[in-house]
Amino acid sequence: MMTLITVIKLVARFNLNPAKTFITVSKAGSHVTGTTANLREGDILSVEQLAYGMMLPSGNDAAYTMAEYFG
Repeated sequence: MMTLITVIKLVARFNLNPAKTFITVSKAGSHVTGTTANLREGDILSVEQLAYGMMLPSGNDAAYTMAEYFG
């Protein structure tokens, strides 16, 4: 939840369009354990898609990918 809140604040702060801001999943992001959204290295997803991946299946890999990008 905290990762999503932080991303929402950063998107607003930098006036980014979550549907048009794309992130590539890294090797580390694709190998996160626990509940995942089944992301693969090299996948290119929008911030909006990753947010859904974080919230619906509780995707640790989606959260890691956004934290890596925005961190």
